[in-house]
Amino acid sequence: MTAWLASIVGVVVVGVIVELVMQGRRMGNFVRSIYSFMVLLVIVSPLPKILKVEWWSTKNENLVNTELVASLQQGNKQFQVTQILYAMGYKNAIVTVVDDTIYVNLGEMLSEDKLSELQTKLGQEVVIL
Repeated sequence: MTAWLASIVGVVVVGVIVELVMQGRRMGNFVRSIYSFMVLLVIVSPLPKILKVEWWSTKNENLVNTELVASLQQGNKQFQVTQILYAMGYKNAIVTVVDDTIYVNLGEMLSEDKLSELQTKLGQEVVIL
């Protein structure tokens, strides 16, 4: 409440100073209208808090389609894994995403060393078949 009163006093003081400087100038009416609008905004600014009114929604569910974002993230994961496999020479690998698990079918058998190296590069959420 004291901050609100201080801001009103501050705007009024600035307005008085501007009025003294702009006295008799052609833009005086424009400056007065802008000043009046600022005073109105400062006076009205605490009303939403006092009335506890939410003027806009801050919930992510209303702003973003979460299913679309999840499908885009899965597609991005699938693309990243495919790119890593392609760079390592596995050009015929089949990558699928089910829920949050990525399944990789290489179409060939690997030694334990190569399998552990590949698992380290791809991450623990990747299941190599």
